[in-house]
Amino acid sequence: MSARPASRERRSPRVRLPEIGTWGPIFAFAGLVLLFGALEPDVFLTSGNFFSILNNQAVLAILACGLTVVLLTGEFDLSIGATLSFTGALSAGLAAKSGLSVGLVVPLVLVIGILIGCVNGVLVAYFRVPALIATLAVASLLEGFTLWYTDGETIFAGIPKEYLDIGRWSIGDAKASFFYLIVIAVLLWAGLRYTAGGRFLHAIGDNREASRLSGIRVERYVIVAFAIAGLCAAVAGVAQTARNGSAQPTQGAALLLPAFAAAFLGSATLRRGEFHIAGTVIGVYLVATGSAGFIILGAPFFVTQLFSGAVLIIATASARFLGRRDES
Repeated sequence: MSARPASRERRSPRVRLPEIGTWGPIFAFAGLVLLFGALEPDVFLTSGNFFSILNNQAVLAILACGLTVVLLTGEFDLSIGATLSFTGALSAGLAAKSGLSVGLVVPLVLVIGILIGCVNGVLVAYFRVPALIATLAVASLLEGFTLWYTDGETIFAGIPKEYLDIGRWSIGDAKASFFYLIVIAVLLWAGLRYTAGGRFLHAIGDNREASRLSGIRVERYVIVAFAIAGLCAAVAGVAQTARNGSAQPTQGAALLLPAFAAAFLGSATLRRGEFHIAGTVIGVYLVATGSAGFIILGAPFFVTQLFSGAVLIIATASARFLGRRDES
């Protein structure tokens, strides 16, 4: 099963302006701001609400950026939410219960995130297990390990201040997780756009067999893509746990659908059916803006779920439509 919206012609390295049809999500974003700003200007159009959206969605955006790299190769990763939960719980537990220093815990957990991604990649690339099945199985294993490690309970007692500071420092009203997002998004954007490895990942997603025939080590780069997703999920897990001051054993589950919604929405933003980092970040904050607006208006709690689901359907359909137009 391919996660890629549709094949399209190779991009020229020169800078080109996006076509007007790919500005739809941007116009929708502006429309939501105008709508909710007109209806509730004293609440929606405030710096407090702006920074609340900016900070609260940063962890989701980090998770979605890692997912975008996997989707770019034509694969899926359904284990990112479970990886977030596992790494968040493990890091909190090691710091609170085992007495390990934060300087050791964080790098260790990030490496574990990479290894989880590598397991996914090996299953998909070398054992030819469909990504949907492989990553779903890994997610189930991780959920089981997380429940075993936490005994099904939230970890909050004994977490050292040094660990909590990872997620609670700020510059002005912008919190730590937002700055982590900036660093990760810029690094991934630059790597995918300006490095040979990034070009190879694009080529693999466009045509895997042609990439293999041209000498690209497809299996290696698929594993790298999954490893990046695992690393991003681990960063998100540590950042969220540190900010919340606790680790819930299922905290990543609620972020899986929004991450996919953002990535697919991003694939229809500014480019014709192509997964890319900037589009994913825009997708995250578009959905978040809509959800925040409905909450401020006092809409029933289920409306935000309906909105997210509708955005995912529209985004996927738009991405595939743009991709088919590009092929014709």
